[in-house]
This record gives sequence, structure tokens and C-alpha cells, in this order.
Amino acid sequence: MAETLAAVASIVQLVDVSSRLVRRLEQFHSDTGEVPKSLRHISTELPVLSTTLHRIRQAVEADLVDDGTKEVLIPVIDGCREQIEQLNAILAKTLPATNDSWRTKSKKAIVSLHQDDKVESITKILRNYIATLTFYHAAASSTLQPLTDAKLAKIRQWLSAPDPSTNYQKALKQRQDDTGQWFLESDQYAAWKTDAATFLWLHGIPGCGKTILSSTILQSVLQHCNNDPGKAVAYFYFDFNDAQKQNSELMLRSLICQLSQQCIRIPTSLNTLFSSCENGQRQPSLHALVEVMQQMVQEFPHVYVVLDALDECAERSELTDILETTAAWQLQNLHVLVTSRKERDIESSLETFIDQENIVHLQSELVDRDIKKYVRQRLAADRSLSKWQKDTTVRLEIEAALMKGARGMFRWAVCQLDTLGKCRNRAMLRKSLAALPPTLDKTYDRILCAIGEEDSQYAVRILRWLTFSARPLSVDEVAEIVAIDVERNPAFDREEVLEDPLEVLNICGSLVTMTMDEGDGRLQPTRQVVLLAHYSVKEYLLSDRILRGRAARYGMQSAACHDAIAQGCLGYLLQFQGSELLSEDTKDFKLAEYSASFWIHHAQGTDEETEEFSHAAMDLLLERNDAYLNWLRIHDPAKPWEGSDFRRDPGSVPAPLYYVSRFGLRRTAELLLDKDADVNARGGYPNALYAASFSGHEQIVRLLLDNGADVNARSTKYNANALYAASSSGHEQIQRTPGGF
Repeated sequence: MAETLAAVASIVQLVDVSSRLVRRLEQFHSDTGEVPKSLRHISTELPVLSTTLHRIRQAVEADLVDDGTKEVLIPVIDGCREQIEQLNAILAKTLPATNDSWRTKSKKAIVSLHQDDKVESITKILRNYIATLTFYHAAASSTLQPLTDAKLAKIRQWLSAPDPSTNYQKALKQRQDDTGQWFLESDQYAAWKTDAATFLWLHGIPGCGKTILSSTILQSVLQHCNNDPGKAVAYFYFDFNDAQKQNSELMLRSLICQLSQQCIRIPTSLNTLFSSCENGQRQPSLHALVEVMQQMVQEFPHVYVVLDALDECAERSELTDILETTAAWQLQNLHVLVTSRKERDIESSLETFIDQENIVHLQSELVDRDIKKYVRQRLAADRSLSKWQKDTTVRLEIEAALMKGARGMFRWAVCQLDTLGKCRNRAMLRKSLAALPPTLDKTYDRILCAIGEEDSQYAVRILRWLTFSARPLSVDEVAEIVAIDVERNPAFDREEVLEDPLEVLNICGSLVTMTMDEGDGRLQPTRQVVLLAHYSVKEYLLSDRILRGRAARYGMQSAACHDAIAQGCLGYLLQFQGSELLSEDTKDFKLAEYSASFWIHHAQGTDEETEEFSHAAMDLLLERNDAYLNWLRIHDPAKPWEGSDFRRDPGSVPAPLYYVSRFGLRRTAELLLDKDADVNARGGYPNALYAASFSGHEQIVRLLLDNGADVNARSTKYNANALYAASSSGHEQIQRTPGGF
């Protein structure tokens, strides 16, 4: 009730002030036959303001506006009144009255020459306020339920955007109370929330806690925007552990999806894009998504965007182009905050459009305050460390040693505390404190070297798969990964599967972490996943630095690891011999879905198919055996959207050559042809040549042509041959392939 009375009173007062100003302008126009040029725009805006205020008042009095929105409306109305009072003061100085002397009129005329910029500024501010009031009126009368609206739900499904809320929740759980408060109380943060068209960049060294801080900021932003339909929030976490969260286009899709969940009407731009893509039958271009994002942002009075870990994006050049385009929009209602390491390519881009006062270096002395809070809270709350809490002297020793070594690295402190938690007595504790590794590299080296010989082969397998997996792996999947050794036959030994999947944490220690992946609630249920604990872990495993230390056996090289994982997936699938072995109940085969879905992905990640891989692939593919059929029952890579189909029979699946041609496995294609495979194997496309042409695999096109593939096999859908397929998909080099095209 109080909010209603306050809102109505503010509106009445503003209407009164603006009405007097309009009458004054009308009187001047009546007396002189004109309105000063500088006041012509404002004279058209004020009636619009009065109409908008009248509608808002009706909505408030009809109880269509909730209390939260009423609270938001009052400062907007007060802002309008302040601008109109300034305008009134200008009119008093510039508009001549009937009884003014000639000298007074002359002075006012001179003064008016210097007021144009002020009046224009007031007009612009009032126009923004009117747009804001119009938005809130529309929000009050809107019946759209964006989260459940069938059309919006279909559009969001079409966008297929990753869900960043899992990263946000994970980071919040890791955060210690009161950390990051120094930034929330800073002038930069306060200005970012209120200033127009503001970009803010936070950068720091590896392991300084940027993701935890960005989640602290995001939590504050969400609270700032809570119960205010005029303030929308969208965010994204780039994540080295999840291939879907390393893609700048998927970031855009995610931001668009999030804004669509907060809209008061179906955004015209998004609806138009969906319709232009045949209602979701085709995918939009990156350029089209950027344009939709621009239009959607303008539908809200304020939009806050938080992007974490730009340096973990796989296409950084494309990402920085998007950010530069966003900045060029100069949208007054858009507030963007990004975090990253100070990488040169990111820095050179962001510095072109972010002012120096909006670039925040997360210096060690600032982060160290939070690290001290973190250390104290873990010593008090962590069961393995609380034994040191009862002796003040020992606790202070730990604190002093860790604060001396941390130098702004949260991640370093986390690893040392994990190690100290394993100390059983003071002698072990003081020995560990005296030998704290000076850097993250040395820390990881020590953790790896502490892995026992009996576990080291398991650790290599776990770390290899976690470093290069195409998606986050569940703890049950990792428990089976331990049992795959590609050097033996069969590669998968069920006797080696971890009885307790949580042993993964004991094997790899602080290098890995476990979290909950919420999935999508339908096809992907909630599951416990294992991840590398930090981006710096992956970087160290992939670096040349590890090869020069004691932990060289754990060094990872991309092509070799993808090859080993591809072979591991094939070895796992080869256990499925017997056409009746697999049914819809595959819960006992935890790694089946991943192996079936991604062995080709990992094969494509190698520089070239190794002989070992090609032979493993032939074991699966040759003679259309039961394992081949069961693979395609679990997952058909040509029709991934159809999911598993355990009723498929041998006559319903394409020949192996069709798949290896479509997905570019040249050496395996050669082996199949050597075994007299049908060179014109058919699938969704007319033949293997058409599939290879459409996908741009030039070497396979040459190989198939040399083996007599039918160039003229035509698609019934498009009545076109392989040449058309190459042309339509932009593979011009294939069109010029000698020997057939």
C-alpha cells in the first residue's frame, strides 16, 4: 500500500510540473507564433511523457504493478522531475515574458544561444526515461510467461545453447564467505552498474581466483536486478573442461536464450530469425545471431552481461571480434564485465574500447586478503585440517607460510592445503611447510610424483581422457576408463574397473575435482562428473615444461592422446559381440554412449590415422559384425539427433565405407577398399563419394574416384551429384579434383 501511494504521489507531482512547463511553451507559441529551435524536440516529448505517466498511474491504481516494480519506478519518476525542473530553470532564463523590457529580452536571447546543448542533453535523458516508463507499463500488462511459452521453448531448443549455471553454482560452492567484498565495494563496480555503455575488464595471473570472483560479482548483479523486469542479466563461463563452453557462437546462443527467458514479449528479432530459418529447420549464421543480440538488448532498460575466462575460448579471434562489435553499438543500457588472463591478443583487443580506469588488475595484495580468509576458513572447517586449528602457534605457522608463498595465487594455496591435510603429525607438517613448492608448476610436479607406482598407469589414463574429452565425463565413466589399456587385446578389462568410482580422487589428488552436472532434466539427467581442477593443470600437462621435470611420463601431446582415446573407445565397443547383447538397458556399460558418440571425433583430432588405430577401426567395421551394428544402435553419427535405436537390424545400416568417407578417415577407407568394400556404399547421401564431397574430404574423394566411384549418383532430395555437393558446401578445391570432376 505504501509503495502504491508513493508511486501515485510521485506521478501526480511530475504530471503537475510537466503540465506547467507545457503550458508555458504553449503560451509562448501563442504569443510569438513559434517555439525556439532548441525547445522544439522537448515540446514533442513532454506530451508523450504525460500520456505515459497517465497509463502508469492507471496500472498502479488497478494493482497491475507489483511492489518491486513500484519501488523501481519512483527513482525513474524522480529523475524525470529533476530534468524537467532543470528545463524550467532554463526557460526562466531564456523565454521572454510579456512584461519584460527590451533589455531583458535581449539578455535572454543571448543566454538562449548557450542553452542548446543543455536542452538537447535533457531531451535525450527524458527520452530514455520515457522509454523506461513505457517498458514498465508494457511489463505490467504483459501476459507472457517466457519460461513456459511454447514458441519461446521451441526457439530455445533450436538454439541448443549450453547452460552456464552449472559453472556459476560450482564456483559459488567453492567461494569462502566475504571474499571478493573489496571489489563489490569499489568505485569501479559501482560505476559499472550505473554508467551508460560501460565495459569492465578484470585480469590476473593464473590461479588468482578470477572465476570465483566473477561468480561473486554475478551473485551481486543478480541481487541488484532481482524483482526488476527492466534489468536483465546474462552470463557465460568459458570452460576448458567442456568443449561446448569454448565456443564463441555458443556463448551468443546462450546469452540470447537467457535474455529470452526474461522478456515481456517474444522478441521480434528472435522470432524473425527463427522464421527465416524455416522455423528451426536450418541454423542461423554468426552474423545473424550478433544482430539479434543487439536488438534484444535494446528491449530492456538495462542489460548486464558477465563473461568469465575469455582466455579459455577456443576461437579467441572470433570472440574479440564479437566484443569489439558489441562495444561499437554504444548501447547506453548495456553493461559488460569480462575476466581473463592478460593474454596479448585479448589485451590488444580490449584496450581499443575499454578505458584504462575500467581495467582492473587483480594484484596479489588485493587477492591475498581473500586468500587469508580462505585459508582461515578451511583450517576451521575442513575435517582433514581442523586438527591444526586447536593449537594457535601451529595455525599461525601454516597461515604465515601459505601467505608468504601464495603471492596472489588462490590455486597454489588450495593445493598446499590439500597436501597439508594429509600430514599426520607435526613433524610431517613442518617438513611439508619447509618444502612448499614455489610455483604452480612445481606444485603439480610434486603431486604427480607422489602418485604411487601401482596407480600411475591409472592416473595417466584418467588425466589423458579428462584433458581431451569432448564433454565432461561422469565419475562412473572414469571408473571404466581406468580399465582400458590399448596396448593389450582386448583393450577393456572389466576386472580393472574401479569398485569405488570415488577412488579417482585418491589417485589424482588435487589435480581433479568432482561436481554435479545438472544436465537438461530430460535426455541428460543430473550426474556427478570428474573434471581437471583448474585450467593451469591442463596447461601444465600439455606444456614442454613437464617434459623437463620428474613427472615427464604424465606429459600430454594432442595427436597421441586423441589417438589413444579413439583406440580406447573402439576397444570398449568391441566387447559388444552378439546381436542380442545390447538392449535399451545399458546401465551396466557406463562408457558405451561416450565411446559410440566420440570415437570418430577423437580420430579426427589426430594428425593422421596411426596404423594401430586403423587396425582397431577395422576390427569394429569389417564384415558388418555385431559390434558394428551395436555401435550404430547406440549412436549413428550421420543422424545424432535420433538418439539410440536398439531395434535396428543389419539391413538398415549403411556399409562402413560410407561412414569413414563421410567423416574423413582416409587410411581406414583404403583398408576397406583393399578388402573389396563397395565403393558406392550408400547412406543418407547417394554414395560415399557424395558424402566425402559434401564434407570436404579431398583425399578421400581422390581415393574413391581412383577406385571407380560413380560421379553421377544423384541426391533424390536435390536432384544433384557429388560436384553439386562440393559446390553447395563451399569446397571449391574438390570441384577441381582431377580424374572425374
